[in-house]
Amino acid sequence: MYYQDNFSKSFHQETAFMGLLDEIEERADWKVCPTDTLHVSSAEECADTARMMLPAELKENILQDTDRHTGLILEADGICYPLGSTAIRTLENRARISGNALQDLERDTLAEVLNHCLRVTRGNALLRIHEGKVRAVHGGDASDYAILPMPEIFETASMYLKENFNHVRFESSSFSHSLVTVSWEVRDDSLLDTYRDLLLQYGYAAGSEISAYIRVHSSDVAASGANIFCTIREGTRELVLGSALKLEHTNGAVIEDFARNMAQIFSRYQENVAGLEKLFQIAVEHPANAMAGLMKKAGIGKTLISQTVEQFKASHGGERCNGYELYCGICEVIFLAQCKGVSAKLLIDLEEMVSRCLTFRFQDFDVTSQINL
Repeated sequence: MYYQDNFSKSFHQETAFMGLLDEIEERADWKVCPTDTLHVSSAEECADTARMMLPAELKENILQDTDRHTGLILEADGICYPLGSTAIRTLENRARISGNALQDLERDTLAEVLNHCLRVTRGNALLRIHEGKVRAVHGGDASDYAILPMPEIFETASMYLKENFNHVRFESSSFSHSLVTVSWEVRDDSLLDTYRDLLLQYGYAAGSEISAYIRVHSSDVAASGANIFCTIREGTRELVLGSALKLEHTNGAVIEDFARNMAQIFSRYQENVAGLEKLFQIAVEHPANAMAGLMKKAGIGKTLISQTVEQFKASHGGERCNGYELYCGICEVIFLAQCKGVSAKLLIDLEEMVSRCLTFRFQDFDVTSQINL
């Protein structure tokens, strides 16, 4: 049992990854109950009751891990469940409260605040329970959270890619209680030739080591929808091809909706590559300033902006360039962040920010004065 709140694991074999998802899903449960009947206690206050429902061989380990993290127990339908770290934000949302100050409250005080708010919250709550703890507390009414089983999401993605493209390789995956992400490498000419032809049209040549990458992210705890990213990789450089195909866990979403999104990959990829063409026609006179302004507008942090701009200046000398070269330089921030060992969730957020740059007018940021970060 993978009960630790900070548990994470990476895989380079698809069978091992899918085996973990199936194993966890077999032990997992979804539970619906009225929100106003939920009750939160400190782990110290309710530990004896919680012990009764935990696996005998792991009960002390699970309770110790809970004490190191949330220190809270959730009672639902007369059963006490340790609260995992990923459940706190969703529980606060269900209780209709928010704010950084909540993180600074003592455990007993936080439990009291939550209980006051839960008692006056209408509707049902949907609890995600796995590996000995409650991992999320969603809205449990028909119009609220839609369950998209994790094994089915990734099996659907894998089958579609292998049935519709040549040279598909499972690259890697990572699992945590917050987020699951998987990447497949696709070396199908039907995808890659679109990009190669665009480069040739403007006097560039694609590198010999070029691949398309399809990444799927999902979560049972509201950290992500079932989202699909398309990128191109040349060596260590990753070119983000627009925003993700997203499926939120709302409005009665089902696996068939995700399958329809997977079926849009080819057309979405071609559309995004075609969208890069306008970048070749943009002349940038002050690339360092333009890059800093675009990245700041997209919400990227100061340190990463500075490092990315300095790297671009070192390789391009600060001379004028076109929009495509500038965007390739911005995409280097992904590699720099990976070198820092940032989490999978932060990398996903960073990809979103980079893709956001494509929606801005590059000319608006091509200024003579240095950008104040």
